[in-house]
Amino acid sequence: MNSKKISTALVILAIATTITLTSTQSRAGSSDPQLEGTWEVTVMPSGGDPIVDIATFMKGGGLINTDPDPNLSAGLGTWVRTGGNRIAVTFVHFLSDAGAPLGTLKVRAEQTLDSTTDTFSGPFRTDLVIGGSVVQSFCGTVEARRISVEPLQPCP
Repeated sequence: MNSKKISTALVILAIATTITLTSTQSRAGSSDPQLEGTWEVTVMPSGGDPIVDIATFMKGGGLINTDPDPNLSAGLGTWVRTGGNRIAVTFVHFLSDAGAPLGTLKVRAEQTLDSTTDTFSGPFRTDLVIGGSVVQSFCGTVEARRISVEPLQPCP
């Protein structure tokens, strides 16, 4: 191998090592589990069937939630850390009937993060708001697991 190839390889190795150390130090420096990322959320309404949503939590407190119900828009909202491994979230979906606006669904939840299992869980309340008034509410619990990058498997 000539010296130019060796120098390039050493620079790439140095950059990769720096990135790895920096990301490890930023996680290691925080005792609080990290919420940022995308999660598969199993919603368990009291007395109802479970529903699987996908939620993305962004640095700075932004939240996007998607639900399989075609009458709901994406949910947009906010999250805050309430202490240690506890968070609170509020987000809103637009509700429609075949495209005709009906109202909104406002979801509020308090969750506990578990960094050892990369999950969170806790209670929620959803209010159906029509014309500015809450016309119905339902409660339950959620359990979520982080969606992690998986290696690509070859196709058969």
